[in-house]
Amino acid sequence: MTSKGKRILGGVGALVVLGAIVGFSVSRDSRSKITVQSGKAGKRDLVSIVSASGEVKPKRYVNIGSNVSGRIVALLVVEGDKVKKGQVLVKIESERYVAGMRQSEAGVQASRADLERSQADLTVSKLNFERTKKMYEDKLVSSQAYDQAEAEIRMKEATVESARRRIAQLQAQLDSTLDDLSKTTVISPMDGVVTSLPKEEGEVVIGAQSFSPTVIMTVADLSVMECEIMVDETDIRNVKLGQESEVRVDALEGVKIKGEVTEIGSSAVVRGSTAAATQQASTAGNTGNQAKDFKVTITLEDPPANLKPGVNATADITTARRENVLAIPIQAVVVREVDKDGKVVDPEASPSPDQSQGNTDVKTAKAKAKEADGVFLVDKEKAVFKVVKTGIMGDTDIEVLEGLTEGQEIVTGSFKTLRTLRDQAKIKLEDKGKKKERS
Repeated sequence: MTSKGKRILGGVGALVVLGAIVGFSVSRDSRSKITVQSGKAGKRDLVSIVSASGEVKPKRYVNIGSNVSGRIVALLVVEGDKVKKGQVLVKIESERYVAGMRQSEAGVQASRADLERSQADLTVSKLNFERTKKMYEDKLVSSQAYDQAEAEIRMKEATVESARRRIAQLQAQLDSTLDDLSKTTVISPMDGVVTSLPKEEGEVVIGAQSFSPTVIMTVADLSVMECEIMVDETDIRNVKLGQESEVRVDALEGVKIKGEVTEIGSSAVVRGSTAAATQQASTAGNTGNQAKDFKVTITLEDPPANLKPGVNATADITTARRENVLAIPIQAVVVREVDKDGKVVDPEASPSPDQSQGNTDVKTAKAKAKEADGVFLVDKEKAVFKVVKTGIMGDTDIEVLEGLTEGQEIVTGSFKTLRTLRDQAKIKLEDKGKKKERS
């Protein structure tokens, strides 16, 4: 082989080696890049919604019981009946109160007879005093007889006053007995519908004066209904009076009822417990690590006629609306520790090496950092962290108030990648075709 042929062969060999080196380098560089999904910040309409579950209740309802204890002798309505204010609903046995009334009436009559007799005695004593007085003036009787006649008048007047007070006392007893007798007839305090009737005719009920009175029935005004929901403590700050809501009832598939927030609880309730139990636990200091909710009441607009109290419901409260605002996917927003200049602080970075001065070790303090919301911008082949200020959150997107402009390309996924992605990391964009195939 000639020297020229050797040179050509050597050049070809060098090119092959160089190509292999370049190919290996490119392949290694490609493998070191992180595959990400990307998107652009754009203008959108956003609606922020807080969802919570609860149940439907009438706005106004009354648990009706008896003011006196006794057996139910007549139950004049059934569940579902419409009733009017003043309508008789229940009658309680009244024999004991009738007997007490008769006894009190007899006592009053006897006391009135005693009063008449006492008044007659007083009249006689006054006549006797007038005669004694005249005789005393004529020096016909002693001063002792005169004083005795005068004292007798005062005694008779006291007897009359005592009889009057006795009548008043017995009359009060009679009035109390008559009141108890009237309470054996239970009437409706309002117009409404009997929504619950747990008692039956013949059962014994306990009166309202006792520690635990019996509820005979519930009467509710079904013309105004409300939905009582429990909102998570992390969402309650966004809920305000007057906000519009949409209520979905499990028992009425496909029906959506408009409503408005009319009441917001001021105290948190431990999830799954009653307000009383929460208060007791709070006093004992046992609620620190438990999830809490706030009661929110939504008054329904034009509830359907077949809506029943007590059914389960879910409410979506619209807490904010924004039109044509800059927004990005929610998962694109990540939290990182940043320094005062907004630069990401690598949590795995090695601490500053100790410095020695003679026999003394001097340790350099780690720079203070704070957590901040941000996104990763796509800058050529790098992911660059940028702090952003966010606003309201929709179903899938979140408003960006500061830090981005429309059209900027950002890393939007995957969620697993974003969770561990570092500032200035080398990236490559996922092939759109592969992304569609996977979805």
